[in-house]
Amino acid sequence: MMPRQIAIPTIIDAILDGFIEAQRSYEKWSGGFWLWQAPEYFITSTVAKCISELDGAKYITLENGSTTALVDAGAKGKGRLPGDIREKGKVDILLWWGKNTPRAIIELKNQIYSTGQYEKDIKRIGKFLKINSHKSSIQFGVFAFYESATTGCFKTATEKVNDRIKNVLKKCKFFLGSDYIATLHVTELCEELENNAWKAACILIKHKNT
Repeated sequence: MMPRQIAIPTIIDAILDGFIEAQRSYEKWSGGFWLWQAPEYFITSTVAKCISELDGAKYITLENGSTTALVDAGAKGKGRLPGDIREKGKVDILLWWGKNTPRAIIELKNQIYSTGQYEKDIKRIGKFLKINSHKSSIQFGVFAFYESATTGCFKTATEKVNDRIKNVLKKCKFFLGSDYIATLHVTELCEELENNAWKAACILIKHKNT
């Protein structure tokens, strides 16, 4: 029997589980430090592990070259790539179909402080989904990130985290434009320390032609 195709919601759940596992592990290893203090590659590795453990047809590559991803997806035409996709750029996680063609672009961020941290990631995902979408094997993109905060004078930690996530979603939709659908998926909010909170979020991105 051929391995079954993994549903997109299942993949999203695995990505969010990866952030939760990374938070728990780093907290344990470090004696209480939260994930925002860990290097980003730790999140990438943990998320990739959680996806790899899913039952179904898939492969995963890390730091996969952008150009080779488009070639393998059957999307690379003649000429140079759009400016948002660097010829020698790389994808954090490339999720492959079981039949050896790329399925999804996954970009990850640890603690967002400014729009400049992720604007290029969002635009790059958009271009990946748009290029020759009628024949490309790339089905969707994901931008996933971790947020934490401490209660301040004007907002609680919970309010800060939720507001930041809403703002990132709003900005993502603006960067992508009307040809895309972006939907938000989040973990439960965790308040393990007094006046502190954290949450992980996934923005699922699809081009309307895919």
